[in-house]
Amino acid sequence: MNNIGFIGTGNMGGMLAEVMLNQYSVSPSQMFIYNRSNERSTDFQAAYPTVNITDSMKELLAKTDTVFICVRPNQYGPLLNDLKKHLTLEHVVATITSPLLLEDLETLPARRVVRTVPTIVNKTGKGPLLLTFGSHWSEKEKNLFQQWLATFSEPIQITDQTLRISSDIISCGPAFISYLLEQFILAAVEETAVTLEDAEKLAEKMMIAYGHLLKEGHYDLRGLREKVNVPGGVTGEGLKVLRQYSEGMFEELIQQTHHKYAEDKKEMAKLFHEKR
Repeated sequence: MNNIGFIGTGNMGGMLAEVMLNQYSVSPSQMFIYNRSNERSTDFQAAYPTVNITDSMKELLAKTDTVFICVRPNQYGPLLNDLKKHLTLEHVVATITSPLLLEDLETLPARRVVRTVPTIVNKTGKGPLLLTFGSHWSEKEKNLFQQWLATFSEPIQITDQTLRISSDIISCGPAFISYLLEQFILAAVEETAVTLEDAEKLAEKMMIAYGHLLKEGHYDLRGLREKVNVPGGVTGEGLKVLRQYSEGMFEELIQQTHHKYAEDKKEMAKLFHEKR
């Protein structure tokens, strides 16, 4: 991979840039970053002193071959003029913004555009990275790009039709699971003599070992549940409560995330069409 540019090193952009560097997918001298706030750039450079800070989009695009756009949907507006002026056909443009249509991104001068939706678990150098390619990639180019992504993630090609639900599972999923586990912990502290510190420690250790069970192929999700839920045991009583109170919950959750996604898609499309 040649020089890599990052437009935005906030939560997700900064995490992606860090993991690329930590997994040696790109050397610091080959990475260029640009932020509206120079403070954010200097904070990132403090951790990686040989990463290059650029003062403008023009400079970043002149010095890079592959550019990751890691800003919020409502922050695209100020970027579009610079992207249209300074991108070339040879650039690869990667967006982490799921509601942005690739056909809209293809109105920019770059030939190859791609959506790469990360998850916080990519911080480990592993974990799924959702991938949808634009229409102008050759198969050889796709394969080479995926091979590079695989040095710091597990790229998974999906379709536009399954993008939102896939992102719900891999990107939002860690937050959803963390919330449910936090509620379990707080209830344990409220109802029993266990301390918050001990309950959190037990839950964390359980989750780490749980992940290893799945990773090592001992069980799939259903098999694991069935193994723990022995006939007449305590687990079954707890599962009855979960079935009762979770009925319809995840259906509503998915409806809500898809509704917000539809609104964001309209806003992104409007933004691109207004800037034409």
